[in-house]
Amino acid sequence: MSNQNMTPVTVYAPASVGNIGPGFDTLGMAVTGMGDQITGYLEDSQAGDRILSISGAWSDLPMDPGQNTATIAARIILDKAGLANKDLVMAIEKGVPGSGLGSSAASAVGGAFLGNVLAGNLFSEQDILEAAANAESRVSGGYFLDNVSACLYGGVTVSISSLKRSFRFGAINGIHLLFIVPRELLKTAESRKAIPEKVPFASSVEAIMRTAGILTAVSSNNPELFCEMVNDPLVSPYRGPLIPLYSSIRETALEAGASNLVISGAGSTMVALSPRQNVIQKVQGAMETFLNNQEYSAVLIPSTIDSKGARIVNRPSSL
Repeated sequence: MSNQNMTPVTVYAPASVGNIGPGFDTLGMAVTGMGDQITGYLEDSQAGDRILSISGAWSDLPMDPGQNTATIAARIILDKAGLANKDLVMAIEKGVPGSGLGSSAASAVGGAFLGNVLAGNLFSEQDILEAAANAESRVSGGYFLDNVSACLYGGVTVSISSLKRSFRFGAINGIHLLFIVPRELLKTAESRKAIPEKVPFASSVEAIMRTAGILTAVSSNNPELFCEMVNDPLVSPYRGPLIPLYSSIRETALEAGASNLVISGAGSTMVALSPRQNVIQKVQGAMETFLNNQEYSAVLIPSTIDSKGARIVNRPSSL
C-alpha cells in the first residue's frame, strides 16, 4: 500500500434499536440523529495500532486497541486484507448516547467499515458484518446481530444469530420516534439476566404475531400498522422493573397520543412511536413536564428510521 493511506478517512455508523419491541434478538432498525464518527488512517511506523482519542462517550471506553470494538473490528478486516504490517491510527467520536441504542455495535461497524475502506473496499457487506459481530462478541461474550446488522445496512433488518446470518429487510417512511435516554445506564448482561428461561406461551405467540405484523408493515410501507405492532409482551414485563419509572413513562407517552412505547434494545433507553410528527412533538412536551416533575435525569431525542446505514462522510479523492 502506498502513502495515500496516511490520509484520514471518516465514516459514520448510526445508532440502532434492537428487538423493535417483540422481535427479541431478531429485529433491528437504524435511527437518525445519533451515531459514531470514526476517523482513521494506516501508517508504516510499526508502533502498533493506537486510538488517539475517544470523545462524547457516556461511560469510560477502553483506549487499548485490543479492548475496543472499533479497533478490533478494523484489525480483523485489515489482517484479512494482508495488511498486518500496517498500523491503524484512529479517533472515535461517540454520538450514541446512553444504553440500549447499539453503542458498541456502532463502534464495531464503524471500525469494520473503516477498515474496509482503508483496505481498498475489498470485502463484501457480509465480511464487514461478521467482523463487527466478532468484535462485539469478544467484548460482550455473546454473538448478536440485531444491532450490528441494522447499523451496517440501515432500515429494518432481520437476523438469525444462531446461523450467523442477517438480512436487510427494507425501509419504511413516516415513522416518528422519541427516545427517552436516562442518564442511568443499564448493562446488557444485567438486562438479559432478568429474563427467565421460560416465558408464558401466550406471550410468545403474541410476540411472534407482532413481529410478523412489523415486517408486514415494512413490506407494505404502512407506518400506522408499524407503530401499532411495536409492542413487547415477551421481555418488557421482566426488564421494565430495572428501569426507574418505566410504567409511568410508558403511561405518559400513551396518554399524550403515542401509538406505543417500548424498551430500546436491552434498555435503559425507551422509544415512543407515532406515524404523526405532531403527536411525537406533543409526547415530547408531556414527557418533559413529567420528567421535570419527577426530577428524573434523561435526554429526549426526536428521531426517524435511518435508511442508509454505515457510510463514508469524508473520503479524500486520492483514496
